[in-house]
Amino acid sequence: MDGESAPLYEKVIYEDEIKCFQLRLVLNEFREKVYLHIRKYFLSFEGEYIPSREGVTMELTMSNSFALMDGLLEIMSDIEGESAIEKYFGEKLGTQRPAA
Repeated sequence: MDGESAPLYEKVIYEDEIKCFQLRLVLNEFREKVYLHIRKYFLSFEGEYIPSREGVTMELTMSNSFALMDGLLEIMSDIEGESAIEKYFGEKLGTQRPAA
């Protein structure tokens, strides 16, 4: 992300204080296109978080945005379903019940 303009949007979506890194969701414009980045940032010796090469970049289009949102919603729905089963039935998915 070197040589790019200031971000249009930036948010820390995960932080590991022990390993001194963050994951950030960043939108920026480059050559008249908007890009979405999910990038790993490391804490420098100067105490600032700097972007690494680790991460994902994709052009921000409606179809890419909907595909990403659809995947996240499926994951969240699965997690919600699993936690409901655990809460009400005391079972974890993927484990077999003991034979009666």
